[in-house]
Amino acid sequence: MDTYKTAQFDEVTIPLGPLGKNGLIRSETIQGKATYISYKVPQDRSPLEFISNYQQALQRAGFRILWQCANRSCRTQDGDISTTLWRGAPTRRDGNSEPFLFENGRMLTAEHRAANGVRTLVFINDNTEFGSSQIASVYAVQTVPMQSGMVGSDAGQLTSQGMASALARQGRFAMRLPFDFNQATLRPDALPTVVELARLMQQYPALRVRLEGHTDRVGTDAYNQKLSLGRAQAVKAVLLAQGITGPRIEVAAFGATRPVASNDTDEGRAQNRRVEVVDLTPGVISAVTPTPAGVTPAMAAAPSMNGMPAMGGNAPATPRNTGTPSANIPGSELAGTAADAVRDETNYQVRQGVRGLVRGFFGN
Repeated sequence: MDTYKTAQFDEVTIPLGPLGKNGLIRSETIQGKATYISYKVPQDRSPLEFISNYQQALQRAGFRILWQCANRSCRTQDGDISTTLWRGAPTRRDGNSEPFLFENGRMLTAEHRAANGVRTLVFINDNTEFGSSQIASVYAVQTVPMQSGMVGSDAGQLTSQGMASALARQGRFAMRLPFDFNQATLRPDALPTVVELARLMQQYPALRVRLEGHTDRVGTDAYNQKLSLGRAQAVKAVLLAQGITGPRIEVAAFGATRPVASNDTDEGRAQNRRVEVVDLTPGVISAVTPTPAGVTPAMAAAPSMNGMPAMGGNAPATPRNTGTPSANIPGSELAGTAADAVRDETNYQVRQGVRGLVRGFFGN
């Protein structure tokens, strides 16, 4: 192995056909986790042997071959050809262009589709660019989403007052909570919104709600149904930890069956991943004055710890093993409570990352 580089989220162009005068004739540009590896292949190992070993390993891992070529069939004209597949790849050409100088070389593109819709594409280019030194490049990209929430903003934050107004007007509202990809465990940055819902339910003790989980259409129907249920249950777990009693909270799951936007775009899919709050006691909010502050357990904002807002007030937290809900459980324990409640609901993980996939096929 000569070079290795990875990026958690970037854009990679994967060839799907031969190279022409102006670059790739067929290709697909994909966003996700990117990996680049270059090898100095021993002179006694042919491109055929190199590519064949990769092909066998990829097929054993559940990949299907999308396209492959050998020698001059990999391009439509003579002469040097190079193109940039990933600007982050530290190739040996200026501008990070991948060279294609085939006299005795091979290329291969393969794809894996997981049950949850995640795609992994691998492209391999084995050529003889540097004299007798055989150089092979491997590009891989996996369609995992970009980590969001890296730039914070309170704009658009749902408050208990905004929630009350929405329920009074239309009987429901949507919470688009920042869950990790394919996970039902609430992240710390989702807790303030759920605590605002708990605040609302403490202000209106007669209010009962139904939490409806929804997903985008990526993945199977059964998987999305299970994931949407887990996310709704995660929200309920935090409400219970804030002192809201179980009979006041119903849970339902709809998977991808009730989209509110197109599933053909990233923006639309993001809108479809949501937990909706439905008012089961119409008229309560508009007819009843909120309980004055101080009557119900206080949820005053405390200084943040390690970047996560603390949820407790001044009263000591009630230990979870007593079975008594507390409105003053610290944020870290709230997150643990939510995780405990849904651990059995989301067992699916992306177990084979791009690095393990492409780096482990060849030994030393």
